[in-house]
This record gives sequence, C-alpha cells and structure tokens, in this order.
Amino acid sequence: MTDYQPMPPESGSGRFPGSPYAADEIRQPPKALRPVIYLLLINLGLSILLTLLVFAFRHSVVNFQVSHARIDRNRPIQLQLNIARTAARVSIYSRAFGNIVVAVVYWFLVRSLLNGKRRAYRRVLLLSILGIVSLIFLWTKPYPNWIRAEQVVQSLVLAAILYQVTRPDVRSFFAKPKT
Repeated sequence: MTDYQPMPPESGSGRFPGSPYAADEIRQPPKALRPVIYLLLINLGLSILLTLLVFAFRHSVVNFQVSHARIDRNRPIQLQLNIARTAARVSIYSRAFGNIVVAVVYWFLVRSLLNGKRRAYRRVLLLSILGIVSLIFLWTKPYPNWIRAEQVVQSLVLAAILYQVTRPDVRSFFAKPKT
C-alpha cells in the first residue's frame, strides 16, 4: 500500500479555472434567470415545431405563397411564378438549417448565462430584439393563418424574454464587475 499525501487546498480558484471570483465568492444564478432560460427553450421549441409543420405541409405553404405572390403583368407570368415557387422552397429549407444553427447557439447561450457571462446576457438582449424585428418583417410576406398565429405566440415569447432579462435581479447578476 502506498500512502498518498493529502492535496493542499486550492487558493483563490473560482468555479472554473481562470474565473475572476474567489472560491468563497461563487455566484449562483438568481432565480429570476430561470424564466429567461425557460422562455429561450420555449422559443426554440416553437421554432422547431413550426419548421417541422411547415416542412410537413410544404406543398400547401409553397402553393399559398405562390398564389399570393405579386405579379407584374409586364413580365412573363410563368417565369415570375417559377421564381416565387423556388423562393418559397428555399425559404423552407433555409429555415430548417437556421433552426439547427440556433439550437446549437442556444445550448451554449444557456450554459453561458448560467455561468454569469455578461456577453451571453448581451446576446440574449440582442437576439430577442432582432427576433421581434424579424417577426415584424415576416408580416410583410404571405403566410397561412396558422403560421401567423405561431408568429404572434413567438413574438410574445420574445417580448417576455426581453422583459425578464431586463429585470433588476438579472441585470445586476450580469453587471460589469466593479474595479
């Protein structure tokens, strides 16, 4: 049998190597951060659900968008309809790809939020604002009513994220460290 010497205690290390907080200053995320994380996951779930539904009903969605396309009578109509159909198909596939990227980003974003990274906090603010703006922009495009309903719900979720992330407890958790 070998006698091992006990390891000396680590001095001044935080939760992670290189953390600016000492071991006795480990900050726990505030309870007010939980709704932000839940809402982020709900938003991601809504996006994925809509993508799956649009993909499942892609022919009717494409036909709807083509039937509502703006047609210039001075140009070949069939050419414009073909362009509109191609654009609608590309939109469906790009949304699926975008959701895969967003899912990966959300994974790292939630982890960073729980670790108290200010950069993640700023990204959540930016993503929720840009998400609302992009959903407003989507109202200029033709979509069936069931997609419009999901867009309204998703806008409300993004507004709730924006509200929750600006709460005093959450803001103070991500405040710049005082030097």
